[in-house]
Amino acid sequence: MVGVESIFGIETTKVRMTNKISSPLTHCKDKKHDDGFYTLKTGENHRFKFIIDPFGVPSLWFCSFNWTGGFHYFDIYSEKRDLCTYDCTWDYEKGPCKTAS
Repeated sequence: MVGVESIFGIETTKVRMTNKISSPLTHCKDKKHDDGFYTLKTGENHRFKFIIDPFGVPSLWFCSFNWTGGFHYFDIYSEKRDLCTYDCTWDYEKGPCKTAS
């Protein structure tokens, strides 16, 4: 994913996750939006995008990962934490690992 997209002139933030392990059931959402459930095969990726709240409420997207023998949660995008304002890329192995973006 390269570049910044916009919706009605407002820039969107894009998140891409790449699975590097077995096929976990993944579910991502924020307080108001639900990206749904999906299963990625090893090497596949999933992308979603959203608009950061222009009124200053920090964006927080979190995902659950259901691996064999475990269920894990991770904040995949935290506006307070992440500096990847418009293009965030993650690999997940035993835990999500942010890659240079």
